[in-house]
Amino acid sequence: MRKIFNWFNIGGTVFIFLVIWLLQQIAVSLDFLNVFEEVLNDYSVTDLAFSDLRNPPEADTTIVVVNIGNLSREGIAEELSIINRYQPRVVGIDVEFTKAKEEPVDSLLEAVFAQTKNLVLWSKVEGGRRQEDGTVVWDTLRKVLPRFARHAHTGYTNALTEGDSQFESWRETTAAEKIADGTTEYSFATQIAMLYDSAKAQKFINRRNEYEIINYRGNVPDKFHALDVSDVFEENFTPDLLKDKIVIMCYMGGEYTNTTWDADKYYTPLNSKQIGRNPPDMYGGVAHANIVSMILHENYIDEAPEWLAYVLAVALCLLNVAAFAAINEHSFWGLWYDIVSKLIQLLEVVLLVYILLLVFINYSLKLDFTATIAVVLLSGDIFEIYNALIGNIFAAKKAE
Repeated sequence: MRKIFNWFNIGGTVFIFLVIWLLQQIAVSLDFLNVFEEVLNDYSVTDLAFSDLRNPPEADTTIVVVNIGNLSREGIAEELSIINRYQPRVVGIDVEFTKAKEEPVDSLLEAVFAQTKNLVLWSKVEGGRRQEDGTVVWDTLRKVLPRFARHAHTGYTNALTEGDSQFESWRETTAAEKIADGTTEYSFATQIAMLYDSAKAQKFINRRNEYEIINYRGNVPDKFHALDVSDVFEENFTPDLLKDKIVIMCYMGGEYTNTTWDADKYYTPLNSKQIGRNPPDMYGGVAHANIVSMILHENYIDEAPEWLAYVLAVALCLLNVAAFAAINEHSFWGLWYDIVSKLIQLLEVVLLVYILLLVFINYSLKLDFTATIAVVLLSGDIFEIYNALIGNIFAAKKAE
């Protein structure tokens, strides 16, 4: 134990963390490094589990995503009227109806909304501010026109990624957000799930996580039934497809099979190319369908506590310092220090990534090894600096 827990090794561990901290501060202050930092920050090793490694989940037949394409409000009203005839249990419409149109048009749409059972309409939270207690409060809640809102529930459709940008991967969601006027707004997906199965939706809310990792099931049409505009108007589907189901109406381009860049389309962990990027892979309405599916199936992804990551990083750093010190002092292995230390670091990184993916795929638990991997990758070189400094200090003292 003394070969591990001694002042030299403890000092080396502290020195490594100090140097890493200093490097981080330098990187933050250098603008040319920010580009690389932003790219790396938007990459997660667990994305591999969604895109390549996990067993494909089954399709969710409870949710049907309907394309509104480029329909006018009259067209949306007609499409919804057709859908209502097949008696879905819940209908969510991810469309901003915030500006009034000419009276006959809005009257027609309002009349159809009034006839729709369990309707959820668009809202958006804006101007988030973090309070002293750590909670986030939003200054503004934008909703559809009051004449529409009175016939429906509302739920915010924000993709609450870091920076709320569709050019970042949409990995997380929230159940509800606090508004500055004291009210609480549920997310679009939470509100839909609440109307379909209130008990399961309440379980989601009761988890009280600031953010929930979205456990993506997949895209349309593989994991969710999808109908294009023409399918609805031609009634090209069987009645059981919509009967007692959840219908999410949203924009999915001219046809939902489009694979090009488009409005309201986002990157997700399902994208086949995580760095460098293909076009965005999922429309916003389909992402909401994935969140609803996660809530109703209760297949959540939990996160290991933050302290565990730091404990592991410190423990592995201490072991590495002890190992590198022993190798450096060895009469034979010391000659091969650079090669042996790099091999140890490589094997450790591979093992950490393997454990991370294994736990994520099999136990739906996300481990944060970011700090640990950074320590492993830098520990060998920084230890050499530390060892040289200590050697020079003792040499200087002896010379005195």
